[in-house]
Amino acid sequence: MTKVLLTGGIGSGKSLAAAFFSSLGAFVYDSDSAVKRLYVEDHVLRTALAARFGDGVLVPGGVNKDALAEIVFGTAGDREALEAIVHPVVKEDFARAAQASGAEIAIMESAIAGTKKLFDGFFDKTVLIDAPIEIRLLRCCTRDGATKEEVLWRIAAQELPSTADYTVCNDGNQQQLRDKLQIVWNKLNNR
Repeated sequence: MTKVLLTGGIGSGKSLAAAFFSSLGAFVYDSDSAVKRLYVEDHVLRTALAARFGDGVLVPGGVNKDALAEIVFGTAGDREALEAIVHPVVKEDFARAAQASGAEIAIMESAIAGTKKLFDGFFDKTVLIDAPIEIRLLRCCTRDGATKEEVLWRIAAQELPSTADYTVCNDGNQQQLRDKLQIVWNKLNNR
């Protein structure tokens, strides 16, 4: 199995790329959705979060994401503590699900995994989806109803990997993106 990190900033087109790769037979793991699921399903994770951040971060059957965000986005130390608790669980969950899928290509869609030491050497390949800032702004403002300033703040807050095996510029229409991704897919499959 080839483990692939699919990454890119907000509005770059990661989700479209993930859907395309999935349609070709890849196992695709959306790390954002997985964390939401793990907050509900993983009792050990919830217990660790409560031990570190207090019982106020828990709600019946899950995690109070707003309360947790209010705590961890205040200081880098708290954010690092949250990542130290959550990221190993996500990494293990991805590995288990990828193995169970039986797919030859297993893709983790994540904006941040490529910048975290825990994932150093974990992925066989990295695919970075990129787009010009003007296009990303338009996509996010239209999709999320966010202001230009809000989107620029989110873009500035995201740290992306400095290198990738494949960088795809998503500056055209969806068919043009699919054509570029097909080339990457062929390379991932040694075709």
